[in-house]
Amino acid sequence: MSTKIWYCASCGYEVSTRGRCHSCGQRLVASPLPELESGPDDDEVGYRLDQWDDLTRGRLIGALAGAGVLHRFEDEELVVLAVDEPEVDRIVERVSGAGAGLDEEDEEAEPVAEGDANAAREVYEAARRLRDDPTDMQADGALSEASALLFAADRLPGTDEAHLAALGRVTRRLLGALGADEALEDEIRHQADVLCRLTAPAAGLEQVGQEAARARASLEAGARQKGRQVELPHSRVTPAGEMVLVPGTEADLLELGERGGGVPGEATAGPGGDEPGTGSGAPTPAVPTGAVPDEELDEDLDEEEADDASGELVFELGEWLPEQRVELSLLLEGAGVSYNWDGPDLTVAEEHEAEVEGMFGLVPGLADEDDEARYRLIEELFAAVGRLANDPMSEERQQVFLGAVGAVEQPTPVGVDDAYWWRVRSQGRALVAAIEGTGRPDEISRDASLLAEMLHEMV
Repeated sequence: MSTKIWYCASCGYEVSTRGRCHSCGQRLVASPLPELESGPDDDEVGYRLDQWDDLTRGRLIGALAGAGVLHRFEDEELVVLAVDEPEVDRIVERVSGAGAGLDEEDEEAEPVAEGDANAAREVYEAARRLRDDPTDMQADGALSEASALLFAADRLPGTDEAHLAALGRVTRRLLGALGADEALEDEIRHQADVLCRLTAPAAGLEQVGQEAARARASLEAGARQKGRQVELPHSRVTPAGEMVLVPGTEADLLELGERGGGVPGEATAGPGGDEPGTGSGAPTPAVPTGAVPDEELDEDLDEEEADDASGELVFELGEWLPEQRVELSLLLEGAGVSYNWDGPDLTVAEEHEAEVEGMFGLVPGLADEDDEARYRLIEELFAAVGRLANDPMSEERQQVFLGAVGAVEQPTPVGVDDAYWWRVRSQGRALVAAIEGTGRPDEISRDASLLAEMLHEMV
């Protein structure tokens, strides 16, 4: 019987239980593959890894998972099928030779391999296709192949270490959603959207322009729906501006904006106003420039007074992960809230303060601080769904369940596999649909029992 495995990408080991790494504390990553079962010696090949450091082992595990290579570890030996030996040889050579033994100066001077740049473009293209069509099986396969090279890369053009780690995390989440037993089209589309935004700077200037233009269109659509203007009182609007957190991208965006290459500048989209992009002015590059002084401000105002008079509010989000800043940008664009990124600092109009702070709770990973409270909500849901399974037509029990089911709409709890949590969420939604739809007692009871079984593993 195959065994589900989780691994730590930083410490380079695999285990059969979910949770956090006992060494570095990071959440373990769910492998899209089961563990290789033991077979005849003639059918297997072993690789000794006792001289490998933890981080290189972690990259190897990620590359094997991305390439779809079944494997297992026996102490310090990696075991794979003999038929996979040529592929594993290539992966081992690439991973073990990527930056090993470089000192700090050499690492800075090490050029990015052309193959790494191609891998970024291939990952971007596969993610773009999955964003458009989550059922595209060819794009699914293309992502699996390209991700193997991405996981093995020590660096990519236009990325720093934190950004490269974020690319790996989001790619694995997308692969996990693609490999889930149930159809997770919304999750696939969302993770693909985040991955496109993260990969664009490494993929090339054209891809950066495409993502910036897409972000602008999303922001304008959200603004039209809310009856808002796509502008800040003093700062430039920077749709997809969190990409400029990556070194070197700001100059690329400036160049693209000067050429009119699709990175939009300021525009308005409000009731009765002109459609964005139809004004007479040249497009302004979508790069953070900080607050632009108001010509009407008194020159004697000091900096603090000028900030107070600007009508803008700055959130310092340097502790956030790169993908979390992307998630926030997507939420802001969907709500039509104009924003500016200046490094990790986010600027919005003061009038949107409460709305933006509310979005923080919707960003995955930021709601994990109060784990005890999260699990209390899950326990309450477990109790409610168990009672509902025994008496599916009780209106009181239905209402208690509907009041508690929101617990599954929050980010994945600590120690729970993302793919498993998606299945719990899907089952919760199915039960809500059964109650609000057909109302058949047998269907409600069945769906409630299934959800209770899934929650039982967590409580």
